[in-house]
Amino acid sequence: MSNIPIIQHSAEILSNREIGPGLYWIDLLSPEITSHAKPGHFVHLITSNLSKNRTYPAYLSHTPLLRRPFSVAERDPETGVIGLIYRVVGGGTEVLAMRPTGEYVDLIGPLGRPLKQVEKGKSVIMVAGGVGVAPFLSLVQETIRTKQATNDKITVLFGAANAGLLSGEEKFRDLGVNVKLATDDGSMGYHGLVTDLLIKEIGGSSQPFSFIYSCGPTSMMRLCQKIAREVGIPGQVSLEGIMPCGVGVCMACVVPCINPEDQSKQQFYERVCDKGPVFDINEVVF
Repeated sequence: MSNIPIIQHSAEILSNREIGPGLYWIDLLSPEITSHAKPGHFVHLITSNLSKNRTYPAYLSHTPLLRRPFSVAERDPETGVIGLIYRVVGGGTEVLAMRPTGEYVDLIGPLGRPLKQVEKGKSVIMVAGGVGVAPFLSLVQETIRTKQATNDKITVLFGAANAGLLSGEEKFRDLGVNVKLATDDGSMGYHGLVTDLLIKEIGGSSQPFSFIYSCGPTSMMRLCQKIAREVGIPGQVSLEGIMPCGVGVCMACVVPCINPEDQSKQQFYERVCDKGPVFDINEVVF
């Protein structure tokens, strides 16, 4: 049982800006949650406007009804600001994109289990697809800030459908880590799948990787799992999913899993919001 407190409060929107086609970055003032959040944690927020001073049609005030989960992409313990990345893909994120600076959102967090800390002296590789880059921004920043590992030990492979959806890669470059990009349409970086880059990096690296982190589309994480198993490198995956409650009550986010140590490979189900969203790379049945 984690000793990290779960906090609910109204967080002020400090900025909410489009950083790519349908891709947004939102900064929230949340000192309490920011002070406890770790890389891999997520927050659960009500995207609609519950205040009396509404700036758009009333029907949007309660659309959608349920909360939405977002991985912590950045946190500043000194200012109490937490940053989230999201892509407009439905009603919830569409409403959130309309929310202006100065309004407040109802926020719960930090939730879930965090990513494993980068071990000192070890080389790690992070494979991100689309908005799946969020937890790795947080992990790299935290690793560099705490001097847990040097930037030359961290490699980030970031893939997306096109160059416009690779926003955030500049933050990695500012931190001095090794960044390689891949796009499906070839508009930036490698023309092809980011998992192809993973195979190239593992085969051509002068310093063997000790750990693989992966977050993004299911098909991408499935391939990362296959590659990790073939080369015998341990790792973790951070899952995305529908999480109406966020605290393990509603059972809407369950995924099939196995115990990697159990030779029978008998399947069982785990709740992404509670047991995850971070799992051992060999644990999830994709």
